[in-house]
Amino acid sequence: MRNAERDDIEMTARRERFLDEGFRIFAERGIETALMQDVAKASGCGIATLYRYFTVKQTFVIAVAARKWDQYFAEVEDEYARRGVELMNAAEELDFYLSMYILLYREHSDLLRFNQDFNGYVAHVGATRAELADYLRAIEPFARKFHVLYEKGLRDGTIRTDEPEKTMFNTTMHIMLAVCCRYAQGLVYGGENKEDLTRELMILKRMILNNYVQS
Repeated sequence: MRNAERDDIEMTARRERFLDEGFRIFAERGIETALMQDVAKASGCGIATLYRYFTVKQTFVIAVAARKWDQYFAEVEDEYARRGVELMNAAEELDFYLSMYILLYREHSDLLRFNQDFNGYVAHVGATRAELADYLRAIEPFARKFHVLYEKGLRDGTIRTDEPEKTMFNTTMHIMLAVCCRYAQGLVYGGENKEDLTRELMILKRMILNNYVQS
């Protein structure tokens, strides 16, 4: 292997290690609290090395978010293929789509906690849409999945399509994601931080399905 190829492989591996350690530390300590020095130390590198890859913390945080959502969407794609979603009608696919948010809560609560913190962080630092481009690219496929579902509903009539697609998307994705984030953070009145609230999410899913699935 040529030196240039080996260097590229090592640089890619180091960058991914920075992003993985960054996510772990941010999810545990909070984005505002954690320092870039913490990430460098956990990655086994000096702070100067980290800054050669990411010159400012904001750029690094956005790269961490984009990587984690890319990774989760790859899981979503695998699950779509495994379940044969393309053969489902729109009502069945909506049920499955909502179930993926519950799976996110059950198996990736750290990502939900990070994402909630991330939203507050980028608002606080005033990140522009251009600066958020990589993150927006990473989350856009979830809207594309819903678009395919909605178009299927227009054809087969198993779900209501009297509301605009954007409205329906916002009142499903935003509600499910907001509640999943809140539960992942343990922000539940009268509940315990470690309490599994899957049952409550299943009830919420049925409420949404009852509103949109044609009888």
